[in-house]
Amino acid sequence: MRILITSALPYVNNVPHLGNIIGCVLSADVFARYCRSRGYDCLYIGGTDEYGTATEIKALEEGVTPKQICDKYYAIHKGIYDWLGISFDIFGRTSTDKHTKLTQEIFLDLHRNGHIIEEETEQLYDEKAGMFLADRYIEGECPHCSYNGARGDQCDKCGKLLHPGELINPLSKVTKTPPIKRKTKHLFIDLPGIEAELAEWVGRASAKGEWSENTTKIARSWLREGLKKRAITRDLKWGVPVPLPGYENKVFYVWFDAPIGYISITANLTDAWKEWWLGAGGGGDAGNDKDVRLYNFIGKDNVPFHAVIFPSTLMGTKKPWTLAHHISTTEFLNYEGGKFSKSRNTGVFGDDAKNTGIAPDAWRYYLLSNRPESADTDFTWNDFSDKNNSELLANLGNLVNRTLVFVKNNFEGKAPEGTMNDADKAFLAQQEKLVKEVTADLEKVKIRDGIHRIMALSKCANKYFQDNLPWELVRKTDKPEQDAENRKRAAAVMAVLVHQVRDLAILAEPYLPFTSAEIFRQLNLPQAKWADIGKPLPADHQLGEPKALFRKIEPKEIDALKAKFAGKNEQKPFSFADLDLEVGEILSVEKHPDAEKLFVEKVRLGDGVRQIVSGLAGHYLAEELVGKKVVIVRNIAPAKLRGVDSEGMLLAAEGREHVPAKVEKGAGMEQDAVEVVFCPESQAGQKVQRMGEKSAPKKTITFKEFGTVKIEVRDFAVVCDGKPLAAEGTVLRMKNIREGVVG
Repeated sequence: MRILITSALPYVNNVPHLGNIIGCVLSADVFARYCRSRGYDCLYIGGTDEYGTATEIKALEEGVTPKQICDKYYAIHKGIYDWLGISFDIFGRTSTDKHTKLTQEIFLDLHRNGHIIEEETEQLYDEKAGMFLADRYIEGECPHCSYNGARGDQCDKCGKLLHPGELINPLSKVTKTPPIKRKTKHLFIDLPGIEAELAEWVGRASAKGEWSENTTKIARSWLREGLKKRAITRDLKWGVPVPLPGYENKVFYVWFDAPIGYISITANLTDAWKEWWLGAGGGGDAGNDKDVRLYNFIGKDNVPFHAVIFPSTLMGTKKPWTLAHHISTTEFLNYEGGKFSKSRNTGVFGDDAKNTGIAPDAWRYYLLSNRPESADTDFTWNDFSDKNNSELLANLGNLVNRTLVFVKNNFEGKAPEGTMNDADKAFLAQQEKLVKEVTADLEKVKIRDGIHRIMALSKCANKYFQDNLPWELVRKTDKPEQDAENRKRAAAVMAVLVHQVRDLAILAEPYLPFTSAEIFRQLNLPQAKWADIGKPLPADHQLGEPKALFRKIEPKEIDALKAKFAGKNEQKPFSFADLDLEVGEILSVEKHPDAEKLFVEKVRLGDGVRQIVSGLAGHYLAEELVGKKVVIVRNIAPAKLRGVDSEGMLLAAEGREHVPAKVEKGAGMEQDAVEVVFCPESQAGQKVQRMGEKSAPKKTITFKEFGTVKIEVRDFAVVCDGKPLAAEGTVLRMKNIREGVVG
């Protein structure tokens, strides 16, 4: 049996953060190291995903070419993974000739087999930049979870795949202006035409290949909803060219060509790549060559591509490509209660971890023991130091150091030999059971369970040390015969413990390779393999020099790191002075033609009439708003809301509505409500400012930036930072909402 291991290819436009690292490369590395220790014939393929919008955007930001961006960040990624001990057989790139050739060949196979459809579509176009906008060039509000940083292809918050036209308030990332729609031709892969074959494979492969539960759930949900054709071309320059007449100015969508990178990177490693990727027949759950098992390591946001789109692509070629046997999917690792974010520079990135001076195995241990296998987990600095100090240092480090130091001081540094008693045998039987469980965990890619059991083995060995009191056994008394017997017993105990240290070093190697290598150095032994667990040491073996494996991370060090990263991740919020608020009079209200919860209002301001789209349709009747004076945010960037232009934002409060009681009922009650900020005593065109202040905003702001300004209702008054808002000296007050937020 051969094992082919891949980890998701990271975009090469940024530095990987800890969530990226545990989600793919580190998890895959543990499994690859385990496979090698078992003697399996395996390859671990990694690399960088270099084509597409993300790279073009970064190149624009840095004023260089896409190739220069790729070269720069490829080196950064490789440096971080080398420091962390990631043992790729090859860490390649998708910007190679072999990648272009293989991508085009797979596309042409799909085209010949009738699985490619040409359609004219409407695509968002940036008039100012003079270019069509690929999905990642567009940002806006997610229609599913209302996250403001959603991209045109996917929302990083809820994980939903999107089409750019679904975004609310879309903006071009190139010029920060709202795009328009323009027609263009694109190619689509006909996923419905492959759906039946894919459904059969998913059912078979997910059962026999023991896919992680979240992988199976996501794949089946896609199939339940029914597959839809998916665009595979983009109006870009940096990418794999489309080998069809009329498409000379287009390239393949990055998520069409990126998974093919697994194949092309293998081809750049070995001329025998077809032995891994193209079998002689068979098909099914274990790949097309039944001797090869493909293991994908990904984050949950990548499941649709690895469980649906990529295998469909390979199936559509009608060639016997190796398909996934196991897809190991992580949930998200969060940072101090929030999300890691590249765009907002929030969290700990690979270069940050490297620069702390904390050993790579401390990072590996924390991430792997906290691996988000079935639910999101959280990185916190306090938990990181606690696990290092109370688990690595006080458990594994303590066992190895006290064992080897004791042997050095009492047995001249030579591995003792002795006769085991029944208690020793019972202890070893318990440990052997745990070793089998660790092996079973790793065979099933239950990586977090495996490291927890290894630490349980170490804890049991520490207890064995304590229970047998070897320091008492070597203490001399006035009874020489008893001393000799005690020393024999101490030798037997320490022989068991030295073997435990050696076996733990073997078990820990996939997780803690640097620590394992150091333990073998201190044992004065070559690195051993899984099959060596339980084998005797050489007779009269001289051990090496003991040395502490781990250092304590002091509270003051953690305090300094927390302070450093709080400053690094802090974003300067916008203030009230950045807002241009003005009283407007609503002249008319119409229902939005394509959204039942939206109104389209014409509002008269001091310099003319503007069109505003609001979400008030579920809270007010149109006639309740016409003629009313309201507060408008003038300098919100113009946007299209479900295809209708909006030139500002109308303020409303959401909170607890005070409902006065009827006389016979006594005290009033409160309920959740939405209420517009009305200004009945003001005139259209009057400015709204904080009492006693005047502001002069100079620039347009985004909805996201507006959200950083905290406007709220306190005891019916509208306030910002504790100061009431007023129009020409008249304080804005709510009629019904006593406490709430304004937006």
